Amino acid sequence: MDIPPAEGNLLEQPKEKVMPARNPLMKLRTYVLAIRPWSLSGSLLPTLLGAALAYRLPGENGFSWVALLLTVFTVLPVHCAGNVVNTYFDFVKGIDNRKSDDRTLVDHILTTDEIVSLGALLYLVGCAFFVPLAIFSPARMEHLALVYFGGLSSSFLYTGGIGLKYIALGDIVVLIIFGPVSVVFAFLAQTELLRLNVGFDSQTPCEMFQDRQQD
Repeated sequence: MDIPPAEGNLLEQPKEKVMPARNPLMKLRTYVLAIRPWSLSGSLLPTLLGAALAYRLPGENGFSWVALLLTVFTVLPVHCAGNVVNTYFDFVKGIDNRKSDDRTLVDHILTTDEIVSLGALLYLVGCAFFVPLAIFSPARMEHLALVYFGGLSSSFLYTGGIGLKYIALGDIVVLIIFGPVSVVFAFLAQTELLRLNVGFDSQTPCEMFQDRQQD
């Protein structure tokens, strides 16, 4: 009985299957969805409100559109980074599951290492835009840094570190960051100083607006 010859070299190692590379556009879309762009209005609107107040009550140097753009691109990356940090710690602590709205890590759309790298990159981007803003803005750098890095650290501590979200303080942090902090930061970047006139001869905001219009 004839035995058919073996096909190929028996000593040859089997070739591993090469997985097709993911489309770069699909990968980019995954990262965009991970930062939850639909939530950015929470920080964008307070920033624009602070800029609008500064526009009506400009400082000695007047209103600067460049400072406004730098402010927006300084605030938004921090908000995105906070969303990514929230995704990571909710997954690590076992809060996210198949029924959660954010299933970036649950469905293995991104790995934990990719999420960590994305969060760190977003914080770096925010700090990178803060540097020219601090130089260009008439405000003192230490004043801007106090407000900005206070908001940045709060965005991390919301779920990272002590995890304020997990001890029933998350809503308070969100209210502060997306309220006074964002408004004050945008206003301060335009008007140099926050001044509050106290006394019998102090003017109300309406009187100050009227004086501006008369001038």
